[in-house]
Amino acid sequence: MSELIYNSDIKRITTFNVSANAACIAYYDTLDELKLLLADRSLPRPIKHLGEGSNMLFTKDFPGTILISRIDSHEIIDIREDGSVLVKASAGVIMDNLCRDLALKNIWGLENLSGIPGTVGASVIQNVGAYGVEAGDLIVQAEAVEIDSAETVTFSHEMIDFGYRHSIFKTEEMRDRFIITAVVFKLSSKPKPRTNYANLQSLVGNNPSAIEMRNAVISIRDNKLPSPAIVGSAGSFFKNPIISQQHFDKIKALFPNEKVPHFIIGDDEIKLPAAWLIDKAGCKSMTQGGASLWYSQPLVIVNISGNATSHDIIELEHRIIKCVKSQFNITLYPEVEHI
Repeated sequence: MSELIYNSDIKRITTFNVSANAACIAYYDTLDELKLLLADRSLPRPIKHLGEGSNMLFTKDFPGTILISRIDSHEIIDIREDGSVLVKASAGVIMDNLCRDLALKNIWGLENLSGIPGTVGASVIQNVGAYGVEAGDLIVQAEAVEIDSAETVTFSHEMIDFGYRHSIFKTEEMRDRFIITAVVFKLSSKPKPRTNYANLQSLVGNNPSAIEMRNAVISIRDNKLPSPAIVGSAGSFFKNPIISQQHFDKIKALFPNEKVPHFIIGDDEIKLPAAWLIDKAGCKSMTQGGASLWYSQPLVIVNISGNATSHDIIELEHRIIKCVKSQFNITLYPEVEHI
């Protein structure tokens, strides 16, 4: 049965641990309950759907209704002769739980995404990625319900238009128009370890199992990133910028005795780690009120005091953007959604 809570602090349903009031928070346990909630015109508007609340910052009180799914199920729907495995998961499934369950079955594909906070539904919208893998590489289709009509729509991989931390659901036209309800992943029963990022190869050696790959990924993440359960954060706060080769050559010239980390992603496109730029711009020790940068990963803004306000976080964000722009002529853009 759906559960409605009025005039509630969103602090407990988001990972930044920053206070803001929501007019209503509504939990649902079935697709029918979701549709009934969408049809209920007495609920405060607008409607906003949350997963684990791990990639967002509420900058002020929310006047509408926040919907949260408690549907938690996944199943293997097809195993093909070529070794591919289709897995369908409800959008409310915790993404890391799905990574764990499939790795234990030695089903390959999601293990490099282990440890990322959030739900399966959010992985579609955000196209989450880590260690050489993006969710969009593995998603075949997504089922969704349109908020205004409560009609069910199926989106193919091509329709979702995945890009770097991007999907069609983040565009102005589609933002907050649909609620993802289920996702189909195309995975593999054959070993396909991706070990060419970080020091994964040195940790897992040759012929690792999927669970060994998952454990290695989690080990690396735990050494670099704070647990949202302990320190409030929204994960990686900024996107890694993409610049031209000419621009990259200018940055390399600033560090003649150092190898500048980068990834070649096109004929004239270089992706730079935002964390490296933030560090080299001298921002690593910046604080603002109760907000600061995480000591071992400056890509993450943390509510280190537990009492940071959204104003503290936004001010720190703006200072970092200004500093990196001044030093490198690169504008950083937040990955975290501001609401």
